[in-house]
Amino acid sequence: MAPRDSNHKLLVVLYAEAKLQKSISLPGSFTISRAKQEGMEAIKEHLKILPGVPLVTLDPDCTDFYPVPRDDSTTIRTLKGDLTMVVYPQPPEGQHLTPSPFVDALQSAIHEVRDVKAQQNVAPLAREEITDCYIKPADNNNEILRRLVSIEERFGSQIAELKQANAGLQHEVEEQGRVIYGLKDDNAQLKDKVEEQGRVIYGLKDDNAQLKDKVEEQGRVIYGLKAKVEEQGRVIDGLQDDNAQLKDDNAQLKHDNAQLKHDFKELRSQMDETNRAILGDKVAINKIRRRVLLDMGRDQLATICGHKNWREWKDEKTTSTAADDQSVQTMMTEAEVILANSTDASDYWKAVGQDRSTLRFLIHRSHIRTEGDIVAHSSTADAIAESVLALTASSDRTHMISIFRAVYNSEP
Repeated sequence: MAPRDSNHKLLVVLYAEAKLQKSISLPGSFTISRAKQEGMEAIKEHLKILPGVPLVTLDPDCTDFYPVPRDDSTTIRTLKGDLTMVVYPQPPEGQHLTPSPFVDALQSAIHEVRDVKAQQNVAPLAREEITDCYIKPADNNNEILRRLVSIEERFGSQIAELKQANAGLQHEVEEQGRVIYGLKDDNAQLKDKVEEQGRVIYGLKDDNAQLKDKVEEQGRVIYGLKAKVEEQGRVIDGLQDDNAQLKDDNAQLKHDNAQLKHDFKELRSQMDETNRAILGDKVAINKIRRRVLLDMGRDQLATICGHKNWREWKDEKTTSTAADDQSVQTMMTEAEVILANSTDASDYWKAVGQDRSTLRFLIHRSHIRTEGDIVAHSSTADAIAESVLALTASSDRTHMISIFRAVYNSEP
């Protein structure tokens, strides 16, 4: 029996005693558990129609299924190749051997033949008993003879019936023998199939071993890849740290660049003043010399206040451009206190410390310094004095004279 369509699978059900088989077609969606139930019902119906086979009860817990599934919930469409199911009868209560229907039927027939033969031996014995009990004929001999004839006829009828029964039993025995020989052939075929299935199973074991080796190899590869991923993770973490440091460095570079732009602007302004001085611009030269005086005054004041120079003192107090006024106030307060209490500062410096306007003029950025140029730092004291006295603004002139006195400790 072939499957009706691709959604069905062909299942061959074999009875354990001698490979009685029944082929059935089942839907591919059936599970192994459902297929076993259907197969057991089919083989029981098949056994019912065989002559001389008594009813049997199949053992639901003793069933083999090939190819061997993963579990009974597996659907049969997932199994490759032909499907084979072997069922076994359930032994009677209190016994360990499973019943053998065909052998039992044969033995029953043999016992019946033996009974018939035993009955056939009864007739001669009866005749002997009659002979032994013979009585001399009397007047009723005819009656006795009729009775003996009746007994003999009855025994003859029974013997004929026994012979007929014996012939029927002999025929049945011969039929059962042919069935048994057929079952032996089927059993040999089943054995061949089982051996073939065994070879398939061994082949599957080899394939499973190879697959296991491949899985282990893949596991080692995956472990290696995991180690590489972890290493890449550490590299990425390091790059992130480097990136953060680069961001900080970039911010610092931006800050330094802004400072350089500011210094470049000042330097350019100074170069412009220098160019005018070189060309004989007396006004520009005076501006440069006045700035020189301011620079010298700042450096001396920084030294008096305990610093290396003006730049170091200013950088220490300045945190940002927005806080420039605050840093100036801090430096002025520090200078006032130190100049007032210093025993080494000259009277001129003490006078500057007491004049808050002059002190602010010196520390805070002013137009006098902006108009100067660093190139003129080599100007002589006389030249600087000349440029101070050349100031026309009285307040600027007064402050610069006080600073000149403090720097050079003399009058301009």
